[in-house]
Amino acid sequence: MRQRGWIICLLFLLAACEQVNYRSSIPYAPVNYTLYITREYPHFVIDNGFQVMTITEKKLQNEHIGYSGLLIWIGMDNAYHAADLCCPHCVKRTTPLTIDGLYATCETCGEVFDISFGLGIPTKGITREPLKKYTALYRNMTTGAQLQIRN
Repeated sequence: MRQRGWIICLLFLLAACEQVNYRSSIPYAPVNYTLYITREYPHFVIDNGFQVMTITEKKLQNEHIGYSGLLIWIGMDNAYHAADLCCPHCVKRTTPLTIDGLYATCETCGEVFDISFGLGIPTKGITREPLKKYTALYRNMTTGAQLQIRN
């Protein structure tokens, strides 16, 4: 009987964990973008410390850069990160965030997001919603290093 109680508790915990799905206020837009680091961005490597790059125009027809564009950076945690350039508070597609050092700022509403460790958490303003994150997958291919950004 006691063992059944533990199993029921475990099932409830697992069900609760699965329901923690974060929904962003930023509308869905496909993301499919590849940075060819070795050929196009040889300076954008982990060993060079904190770096930031914004993408607001796609290079190829079959690429997708999210709702307002892409914010791609190497955080102080020495890892690649990617997020949408849209502010989750005012959700203006045509006004992407601006980058100032370790922070992304919305010129429309004044929200400020800390991107230093890859979280994109709000630090100034009224929103509690972080930046909409995307998957950044680093691959060392025979043709050179690539960073694939996907949602």
